[in-house]
Amino acid sequence: MMQEIWQKNRKVLIQALSALAIFLVASNLARGYRSEHEKYLLRYEEDAQVVAQDLDELDGIVDVERKSRSALEARNQDLLKKLGISYSASHQPSRDEASVSTDFKRAKDLVWNGFRESANRNGMVTPAEIPNFDERGDLTLEQWADRYLLLEVLDRFVKVCLQGGISRIDQVAPGSRIQEPLEDEKKVLARYPINVKIVCSPEQLSELLVRFQRDGGFLSLEPSRVVPEKNGGNLVEVDLVVAGIDMEDPREENTQSRRGTGRSRGGF
Repeated sequence: MMQEIWQKNRKVLIQALSALAIFLVASNLARGYRSEHEKYLLRYEEDAQVVAQDLDELDGIVDVERKSRSALEARNQDLLKKLGISYSASHQPSRDEASVSTDFKRAKDLVWNGFRESANRNGMVTPAEIPNFDERGDLTLEQWADRYLLLEVLDRFVKVCLQGGISRIDQVAPGSRIQEPLEDEKKVLARYPINVKIVCSPEQLSELLVRFQRDGGFLSLEPSRVVPEKNGGNLVEVDLVVAGIDMEDPREENTQSRRGTGRSRGGF
């Protein structure tokens, strides 16, 4: 009986098992990569805070303490520049309240239309809908700045998809800024997420995950679903969250404490 089921459904079962293996490997690697990036970021921030506080109490005693404090702070800033999306963002927010909505729409159209034109030339299938960044009329300049960082995430992601020859992008859904508490209550880890659905080969998925680990272009990729494409073949359908991260001052709204909730999030 089992032999008959295997013979009749061998191709589908092999595809399902292959997709499961890819998903498990991606998820395990995701937890490791993202954990290491954020671990370094948080550790250097916390070390710099502790050492700076201790050295403030000893200020003026010896010059070596000042040099040690400066070195730690410089190292912390260097790490933030490598991982923080705002330090290398090419899309800078407008400071004019009267024109910020128009300026953002123009920037979004340049990114999306430029991507669609390149995708058409490369034979990539793209969503028909223009991404919705919730561009309301009552947004503050700070909230518009959030949308510029989300646009930065989108721009970086689609450019790498084009370079990697991804077959299809089925969905692009920008999220909202999320802040997660740190040991240092004066700072939070801010995340700027976009939900996407793509179709690609397993090799392209691996390359995509690796490409965003480089300095100055870091994005956290968090796959939640990897399955064989419905039409068969060697491609897989992937649901994932693509997020930029930053160390920022806390805000009153949308603070999310995810520690101790039992939920886990993997990412690269």
